Amino acid sequence: MARVLLIAYEGKEKESGKVFDRVEEEEPYPVILGEDSLIPGLAEALENMKEGEEQEIELPPEKAFGERKKELVVIIPEKEFRKRGVVPVPGLVIEADGRSGKILSVSGGRVQVDFNHELAGKTVVYRVKVLAELKKPEEVAEALFRRFMRSKLEKVSFKDGVLEVVYTPGNTSDKNVQKLLYVASVLKAVPEVKEVRITERYVRKDQGES
Repeated sequence: MARVLLIAYEGKEKESGKVFDRVEEEEPYPVILGEDSLIPGLAEALENMKEGEEQEIELPPEKAFGERKKELVVIIPEKEFRKRGVVPVPGLVIEADGRSGKILSVSGGRVQVDFNHELAGKTVVYRVKVLAELKKPEEVAEALFRRFMRSKLEKVSFKDGVLEVVYTPGNTSDKNVQKLLYVASVLKAVPEVKEVRITERYVRKDQGES
């Protein structure tokens, strides 16, 4: 089974001290080492950390979010935005060709967009703690459920290669996509799981309930 860790962390820019990401110990984040798309330096550090260990890690751009690339700052005709009903203004974050970019300027019918990651070219510092290393398929399935699904987990069981998950669906429009991501992650993390059976549970509300 892949190493699956529950971690809490805080990431901040070294120069400004600005915190850009935080995960509290009360709601830890499950990571599958070797599978999750962690930044390189953080992935390397976690490979060598054990349960209960805490570290502060300083990461240069090449081990964090990469160097800034001039070719990722592009000019797009303003009319292309108008066609899509978008009014381009500086600071607006847009999606184009599967990438996120920030509008830097709008002038003379031309829009300058920066598709670099907002932390590209910056040294960052992470304070990370490994709260637990999950050993059992049920533990991994439960932790990954909390990561991907916005629903109430009722039951998780594992026997003879079959993982059974029962949950009450929440109010989310993308539950099918999230379910597929969840199942794919479980299968990557736990080779012992040969089949995943997911049951959605619906309960009739009493007439007196609102």
